[in-house]
Amino acid sequence: MFGMSLSKLLVLALIIAAVWYGYKWLTRAGSATRGGGRKRSDAPRADDLIACPACGTYVAARLKECPSDRTDCPAISG
Repeated sequence: MFGMSLSKLLVLALIIAAVWYGYKWLTRAGSATRGGGRKRSDAPRADDLIACPACGTYVAARLKECPSDRTDCPAISG
């Protein structure tokens, strides 16, 4: 009654493949409409780090205040 022939297995494989690729297509189309794809301009920017000669802490090159709360920190730019 429920014998598996080659044609039934092929149809089953085609149905599984259609469902799989349909799911992938729908999720890809859904993420594109919601803005799920990141653009290159949205990527985080990398900052250069320098070592503070006074306290030894690595800080961003454009630092405005010392992370160690030192007022005489030479790593502070302007």
